[in-house]
Amino acid sequence: MKTHYELVGQGCPIIYLHGWGAEGSIFRQVAHRLPQYSNYLLDFAGFGQSDLPDSKGWDVSDYAAQLIEFMSEKGITSATLVGHSFGCRVAMFVAATRPDLVERMLLFAPAGLRRFSLKRFLKVKLFKLRKRFCPQKTKDGGSEDYRNCSDEMKRTFVKVVNQDLSEYAKRIKCHTLIVNGRQDTATPLKHAKRLNRLIENSELVEIDGDHFAFFYAPQAFADTIEIFVG
Repeated sequence: MKTHYELVGQGCPIIYLHGWGAEGSIFRQVAHRLPQYSNYLLDFAGFGQSDLPDSKGWDVSDYAAQLIEFMSEKGITSATLVGHSFGCRVAMFVAATRPDLVERMLLFAPAGLRRFSLKRFLKVKLFKLRKRFCPQKTKDGGSEDYRNCSDEMKRTFVKVVNQDLSEYAKRIKCHTLIVNGRQDTATPLKHAKRLNRLIENSELVEIDGDHFAFFYAPQAFADTIEIFVG
């Protein structure tokens, strides 16, 4: 499949993994502040200018396979992964299953951990029943991200968000920096704290701001990456 990407700078490779509904260019302002590195800004399948996943939909392992294939094509044997939200899911999966490919990870507002919630379980069951018997009343249901999905991407979205990566997180050995905003409601700080406990060699930094706090301050984002990568 076609994976679109931009390359900024030249040096040790850093691969940026964007969140759901975004594309690689969201990291452009950060990458241009780090010309001493080879900054790869890729579009995941179904986003930006990359091809769509197949009609069955993809899960996190499929996106991980896309990243691994991309690295192989570009001759990248090991890289720093910088992920945001959904992109952190892919980074964690690759770090757990192909540790040889990941030098270190910076996970900003990471998604990927789930715990059983009776309230969520009942809400989903009720939605499915309504969808079956009263489809007109559920056409605007589901999360905002789900409603914003194209028809081709809805199956992928469901597979991705229902995948719990807790067991994969426990397998990660590379140095990992987790950054999360205190006011983040999409991926709350408590989830980042739990991920910090699961990943053995990890540090957690709390910052003021929401789910996109780092993107409002690209110089601070770039400085953090430079200090982390060294």
